[in-house]
Amino acid sequence: MRKTIISLLAALGLAAPAIADTLTLRPDAPSRYVVVRGDTLWGISGRYLKSPWQWPRLWQMNRDEVSNPHLIYPGEVLRLDYVNGQPRLSREGGTRTVKLSPRVRLEDADRALPSIPSRLIEPFLKRPLVIDAAQFARAPRLIAGPDERVVLGSGDKAYAAGLTEGGVWQAYRAGTPLVDPDTRETLGLEAVYGGDLEVLDLGRPGEAQTLRVGTVSEEIQVGDRLVQAPKDTFVNYAPRAPEGDIRGKVIAVYNGVAEAGQYQNLVVNRGRRDGVEVGHVFAVFKKGGAVRVAGVDGGQAETLRLPTEVAGTLFVYRVFDRVAYALVMQSPVAINVGDAFGPPRD
Repeated sequence: MRKTIISLLAALGLAAPAIADTLTLRPDAPSRYVVVRGDTLWGISGRYLKSPWQWPRLWQMNRDEVSNPHLIYPGEVLRLDYVNGQPRLSREGGTRTVKLSPRVRLEDADRALPSIPSRLIEPFLKRPLVIDAAQFARAPRLIAGPDERVVLGSGDKAYAAGLTEGGVWQAYRAGTPLVDPDTRETLGLEAVYGGDLEVLDLGRPGEAQTLRVGTVSEEIQVGDRLVQAPKDTFVNYAPRAPEGDIRGKVIAVYNGVAEAGQYQNLVVNRGRRDGVEVGHVFAVFKKGGAVRVAGVDGGQAETLRLPTEVAGTLFVYRVFDRVAYALVMQSPVAINVGDAFGPPRD
């Protein structure tokens, strides 16, 4: 039976005017659902709607609400009712309205539900990912290790030049260039993250700074550049389609593999300067191949192109000036470097 839903607002503690055009409920939408730890706002919306990215149209949010949505919590019960003949989600026992900043401490994620699976993107929120040549040239750097060693391990002392303040710094070095496949413009360099170091002594003028190696991820080497470690970050943005017609291509898959599937991370060749924002959702399109078709009754053969198909759905969680990182949320087929992306389709 085809159902329509007017709003999911009651389930999320939001208030908005009625939606003029209705949205389709999944035929197996549950009449009652208990929120459990590990749920996400995307996942819960997907239980009721076939296209979770339609949240803005569903919620009729303004721009501020989209970037800072209300959250729901484990243990709460969502119930599907009908009000004036129309289906509506509500909380049993009333509404708990809580607003959290888009950037809160990660331990708060144990209480409030994130937009998407936070464990899959947390490492990418806290480490350097993309740098440009000028930034790399100006960055502080490691200049020496203990006993003239070049490779440093956890607990080792290290010495740096160019640090201006204490705290935790991250070691990185330049990796693969990110090149736009159409313009051949170098959009940045992937940063190879080595690990974290804590400043022990900034030293006097003319002296090197002293650090101690903490966590080692890949490898920390003398010559690595340093950047201050960011505060813990928690992506809390509602998925939404971009306002403009933003299109581009997938230019890299994390770890250098050739293709990506669900819950893998990839890089696209559009960023802040193109209007991309955290929370934007894009569809990836795979162009159909050409098929040679024999002519009828001995007629001339012709070549037909198969239709372009949707290869997946992306959620953007970190944006730089010219590129953005996205998580593959849905992927019926493999996504490859070079595949095109654009606004999502219903």
